[in-house]
Amino acid sequence: MKLYKIFFSTLFLLIISFNGIAQVEPSYSLYRYNTNFFNPAAFGSDDKVTIKTNFRSQFLGIDYAPETQSISLGIPIKDKMNVGVIVIADKVFIEQNTSLFASFSYKIQVAKATDLLFGIQAGGSFVNIDFEKLHLPADPFLSQNTNYFNPNIGVGFYLKNDNYFASLSVPRLFETDRVADENGVATQANNKAQLYVSGGYHFNLSDAITFIPSTLVRVSEEEIITDATGTFEFFKKFDVGVNYRWDRAIGGLLYITIKDRLKLGYAYESNSSDINKYENGTHEFGLSFQF
Repeated sequence: MKLYKIFFSTLFLLIISFNGIAQVEPSYSLYRYNTNFFNPAAFGSDDKVTIKTNFRSQFLGIDYAPETQSISLGIPIKDKMNVGVIVIADKVFIEQNTSLFASFSYKIQVAKATDLLFGIQAGGSFVNIDFEKLHLPADPFLSQNTNYFNPNIGVGFYLKNDNYFASLSVPRLFETDRVADENGVATQANNKAQLYVSGGYHFNLSDAITFIPSTLVRVSEEEIITDATGTFEFFKKFDVGVNYRWDRAIGGLLYITIKDRLKLGYAYESNSSDINKYENGTHEFGLSFQF
């Protein structure tokens, strides 16, 4: 039974690495609440000191499946300026990637109740590749673990209004390599720049209920990943929604606001591919606290 699980875990994660060129950037079902994890400009959307955390475990039940832990701290320093820091620990198969970035955002009022924010971030990723987990015979290329640091920068824009929002960002502008390529054999994973485009609108159905459709599109050289989400907000305290990732997954989400300071979120995804037979879904938890 153990060998059976190891076989399917290895096969599935190799498919991810070959077809998706690894998991370049983490996915977030709660993207509307955690935009600052992929857009430095979004730090300026909070007017208070804010801590956000997010934990995502994909394909529960499969060994070495992707797992992402994220935390951010945003601090307003003036009416128009915010600073922030994010730490994202991303694990998949034999690779662990820990990213640390410092961010700065600047706000410009472009119309009544409408702000345009510009953000920039700088930092990098500490990469660890543990080849010992492969348990392969001695190989000159795979005999030693690999550790190194990839510096990078990112930019973003965020348009904020009481009724809508729009986000445009590239979290990492520089392409980085993780493993060497050898005679056409897929031993290299390239981190190429990804463009994030997101937006949403608030439709007030009544004094108590608001419908918020939103989308997140990630564009790279290899693929386009599209999320479409429909959320109902009740009394500005309780969100219930459905999320669909095009040709990949479908799921639901809950988000609760407690006394305008503490916010708790949960999302569940069911994969739409055949791997759904061997895993127990993807679970994501989010927490936000404002001082």
